[in-house]
Amino acid sequence: MRKRRPAFDPNQGMFHFEAPILRAPEVRQIPHVEGQLEGLDRRVASAVGHILAEASRAGRTRYDVAGGVSELLGDDVSKMMLDAYASESREGHNISFGRFLALVADTHSYGVLNALLAEIGATIVVGEEIATVELGHVQAQMRDLKVREQQLLKVVKPITRGGE
Repeated sequence: MRKRRPAFDPNQGMFHFEAPILRAPEVRQIPHVEGQLEGLDRRVASAVGHILAEASRAGRTRYDVAGGVSELLGDDVSKMMLDAYASESREGHNISFGRFLALVADTHSYGVLNALLAEIGATIVVGEEIATVELGHVQAQMRDLKVREQQLLKVVKPITRGGE
């Protein structure tokens, strides 16, 4: 029997500047269509497995990762729990969002989180990357102000009051 391909594609998390394609439309624009996020639990489980495999390649055991996640949460997360969360076939053992975020934070697997968020049209910036985003925002504001400046230059006249 052939081994099933993981539902999570690690290449999805590569950094790029393209806006994510919405898998689920914005609520205000288009009503949700049944099944748009079908299989998401399986992809999340596969993503957990990918994170754990990457951590292993970096020299960390699942016990190490479980300890790191436990420390971050102040709650016990065992190696067996991580094994269950990583199993695509164990539908009753889905990882909570809080534990998934702690796993991402402990392993610095931001690309995996980004790939999953892209399915709903979102993306993340990490740490000082926010400065790059802010720079783009400031530059867009400056372009708008330059346009407004040009409009005003066409109509402004010196202000004179009282014959001065």
